[in-house]
Amino acid sequence: MRIRTTLIAAGAVAGVAVISGTATAITSAATAVPASDGDPPSIVEDYSYPGAAKILHDRGITLVSGDGHIMLVDCAGHTGVIEVYSDNSPGDHGTDPGHYCFQVSGPTGDLKLQIPYAFQAKGDDQDAHNVHATVTIKGAPSTVDVDTHGWTGFGEGAGQDPATLVELKVTGS
Repeated sequence: MRIRTTLIAAGAVAGVAVISGTATAITSAATAVPASDGDPPSIVEDYSYPGAAKILHDRGITLVSGDGHIMLVDCAGHTGVIEVYSDNSPGDHGTDPGHYCFQVSGPTGDLKLQIPYAFQAKGDDQDAHNVHATVTIKGAPSTVDVDTHGWTGFGEGAGQDPATLVELKVTGS
């Protein structure tokens, strides 16, 4: 019995030492002052698109920001995605140049992007989603309702000047 009591007491002392050491390390880290003369980095989410620089390099499109519910995916092997076609193939080094697919992961979503020379889009075949595409033609923005199950033309796909797709927005039906 005495050995058990001694082991329990020793374990408690070791636990307190570990906790104290951890608390000291946390306290020291929390009170550290940044080495730069600027403000500390913000912890506020800026909604910038993850991996945007690599996507620009590889696919030739700019993914700016969004709520995380519309994500670029490889078109091969994906169904039920928003599809966009563009004459941007010289800048696109993907497996299907000029063809971009976006997976919607919630009942709504928003993605600001820049796909130059976009000319048509197709909804994600989900009746619960209404897809809206905002395009700019000669600098003037306009919003187009994208057909849920078929293709919708805009810009050159609708007999107009070239368009840049600047936003995809999904709302509930």
